[in-house]
Amino acid sequence: MSRLKRLISEIHRRSLWQVLLIYVGAAWACFELIDTVTDRLALPPWLPGLAIVLFLLALPIVVATALIQDSGPATTVSDPTLIPVEDGGSEASRKQRLLTWRNAGLSFMAALAVWGVVATGWLVFGSEGGTPPAGEERPSVAVLPLVNRSGLEEDEYFTDGIHDEILTQLSKISGLSVRARTSVMEYRDSPKNIRQIGEELNARYLMEGGVQRAGETVRINVQLVDSETDEHVFADTYDRGLSVQNLLAVQQELALRIADALRATLTPQERDQIERVPTENLEAYEAYLTARDYRRRWRMRGESERIAIQSYEQAMALDPQFAQAFAELSAYQSTIYYLFGRDTDRLARARALADTAYSIDPDLAAVHVALGTLHYYGEKDYERALEELAIAANLEPNNSEVYRRMAAVQRRAGRWEEALANAKRAVELSPREVERLGSLGTTYLYLRDYSAAIRTFDRSIALRPDEYYAYYWKTLAILLQGADRQKLYEAYQQPRPRTWLGVVSFPWRYTLRVLNEYVSDTVLVRQLPASSDSLDYFLAKATLYSTVGESGLARAHYDSA
Repeated sequence: MSRLKRLISEIHRRSLWQVLLIYVGAAWACFELIDTVTDRLALPPWLPGLAIVLFLLALPIVVATALIQDSGPATTVSDPTLIPVEDGGSEASRKQRLLTWRNAGLSFMAALAVWGVVATGWLVFGSEGGTPPAGEERPSVAVLPLVNRSGLEEDEYFTDGIHDEILTQLSKISGLSVRARTSVMEYRDSPKNIRQIGEELNARYLMEGGVQRAGETVRINVQLVDSETDEHVFADTYDRGLSVQNLLAVQQELALRIADALRATLTPQERDQIERVPTENLEAYEAYLTARDYRRRWRMRGESERIAIQSYEQAMALDPQFAQAFAELSAYQSTIYYLFGRDTDRLARARALADTAYSIDPDLAAVHVALGTLHYYGEKDYERALEELAIAANLEPNNSEVYRRMAAVQRRAGRWEEALANAKRAVELSPREVERLGSLGTTYLYLRDYSAAIRTFDRSIALRPDEYYAYYWKTLAILLQGADRQKLYEAYQQPRPRTWLGVVSFPWRYTLRVLNEYVSDTVLVRQLPASSDSLDYFLAKATLYSTVGESGLARAHYDSA
């Protein structure tokens, strides 16, 4: 017992209790700070754990330095009846305490410094300043179409709008890999089970649910499911009054809930983007949702185009600070200008809308998409277009359309490898969208990777067997690869191509006829053009003769052109 008393006395004399208490308190405070810094800078989630390990490793040094022996001489007592008294103010004691506290502090600072070096190294040399690694390392999520539980057809656009906005919020989180709307919409009312859908979308986590609007209230119920295990990650029901603030709050809460459940760290920029409120006017918001619904029917011009533009303008009139509406209408006008005739008034309108959107909110992704689209489609300024689209990709790292546009601009600018990388990224985010696959396949074709091009077009054909474009490009890839004529003809044999508005663009139409003429010696039927007085006809025929090595015939057709 006397030894235990002496040990306790020594521990007390050497201030070990105080040192340990202060060390643990300081370590805890630093851990809280480190945890906050890790979250704010989007550092790897294992860094707070590293801090704990380093503080624990430093703890034995603190204890050891507190228990080292005094270097001074032992105190002797000549009279056994007297009680020896410690000289707390002696020089040796002061040095002992100083050594204990100094070494404890140095141990703590060393542990903190090691953590700081690792964290700084990750920021400088790690995943691009804290951005989570791309691809399969990030949790993959698909938000399936929400069910319109009110049963009213006029509420369909409202339900789709909520679904679209949830996807938009998730697209801002770089720690997730979010599947695009176009790829998930085919699963509305799908009989396929969760595992099948997850495999087809290459997404592990699926969110499903429904929206019910009744009078001045709305109920949104959702559940997040692990498609590999069929286990529920979470399920929630939100009952809210019908207002823009309430709807946006639910969408924001859902995005943050999914990110938290899947341990995706948000950067301060991402949190700020999610918490933005585009408008507080319910009528403006509903007009905006209507505009988006009709804008997606862009191939059906006329009435759909008129309603989309009219609805955007209504939203802007109801809320002149609705930057998202200004930006989307600008991009829409630039697209119409490019695809359906060079109307300079339309281009001027697109430019004015983009400038207004930028003046309202220069940090909105849609604003930079509008500017990028304007520079690309309207002005052919590829460098400025890429600068704007890169900003948009940084603000919405899961926006498949942004990567598709970047790839298209980079191809025009001759930046082939960058175009291929962005085309792949667009397909990763929207794996069941034939337009994305077409863009990737043609990029492979231009890079002369014909095998990869053919595989990509096969994926597109499997998704949409009646689509005309994939057959054409696959046929051309086989031809360029040097395949025999019979194989080429077999690739071209297909259901009659579904044309766009009943019209196939003239160069492609004649090219297909020339392809058929080229392989006609293997078939009984010979399909010839109705006339041969078209410039496009001679150019297409010359190109194909040149491709197959018939230089004389190619030259003759170029001369005719």
